[in-house]
Parts: sequence; structure tokens; C-alpha cells
Amino acid sequence: MITDIQSHGNDQIMLFLDHEQFRILPADFIFKFGLRIGLKVSHDTIVKLLQADEVMRAKNFAVNLLHEEQTYTKPKLVEELNRKGFSQEGINASIEDLERTGFIKDETFARKWIRRREKSKPRGRKMLRLELINKGIDLSTINQVLSNIDSNKELSTALRLAEKQVKRYKSLEPHVAKRRLHGFLTRRGFGYNTVEQVMQKVLSS
Repeated sequence: MITDIQSHGNDQIMLFLDHEQFRILPADFIFKFGLRIGLKVSHDTIVKLLQADEVMRAKNFAVNLLHEEQTYTKPKLVEELNRKGFSQEGINASIEDLERTGFIKDETFARKWIRRREKSKPRGRKMLRLELINKGIDLSTINQVLSNIDSNKELSTALRLAEKQVKRYKSLEPHVAKRRLHGFLTRRGFGYNTVEQVMQKVLSS
């Protein structure tokens, strides 16, 4: 039986069962579960309270991570929640809730990742695809985001990188410079056609 409900600050309550301190819970559980002094609480209700509390804590933990650093994907959040010790049921329920309310948006993450790469470490589509796969983004989302990259913009990015890089090859034989530039652009994920166009422009100038 609930023998007392005390405010615990920050929208929380302290619940007492049979005059014993039971648990600190979110204040909105009063309305969600109809909690009141004198209510006889069944074992099933206690289990539901504990499950709902874990989901709430897991969700709050994930939201705090997202507020601190906006580069968490769904797989990364699951990894962090696992590391924190939440149960699989609590993790699944909290992640589903975060997806439903729009906190987890892998497409937004992918777009931000590409924009960040464009500013600091430009990459071709192949390398961007690999990086996003490694981040746990699903292929359909990756394909959708990469399809929005303008081919001319990618070519100009590769050209800019090549013009900067080729200055280091001035003392090399032409065939050596060509081989190294080709490897440089390929390692950064630019496709064959892009690499060939860039090399013709840079090495013929």
C-alpha cells in the first residue's frame, strides 16, 4: 500500500510503500499510474513502475547526450545506453520514443556529417558512404543523402584538393606524380571519372 508521496524536487516524487521508502519517480507517474496514498499496489503495477522509470531514465540520458553532442546516431546511442547498464527492454522503448518524437534523425546526422567534411576534410562519395556505414547509418538513408551531392561540386572539391596536393610533386617524374595524385584522390573516395577529369586538368597545366 502507498503510505506516502513526497515531493523530491525537479518534478520528482519519493514513493513510500508500507511506510518504507520505495523509489524516486517522475512526478507525472502520479497521473500516469493513478498513484495516491492508500492505494494498494499490486506486484504487476510495481513492475510497470520500475519498467517505466527505467525507460524514462534511459530516454533522459540519451537526450542529454544529444544536447551535448549532436553527432549521435541510433546505433551509437544504443551502444552508450548499453554501456550505462540499461536493460534491452528499456533501451528499445526509449529509442522508439526518441525516434517517434524526432530526437533521433539519422538523415539529419548524415547531412551534418557531409557538411562538416566539406568544411574540414573534403571527401568523395565513396569515402563518405564508407564513413556513414561505419557510423551505423542505414544504406537507404545514405543513398538518399549522397544523391543530393552535386557532381559539379564534387568535381570542384576534388580539383581544389588536387591543385594543392600536386605542388608537392613538382620535383617528381611525371609518371610518378601521376601515380601519386591518382592514389591520393582515390583514397579520398572520388570516383574514377572524377579522378581522371581532375588529373587531366591539373597535370596538363
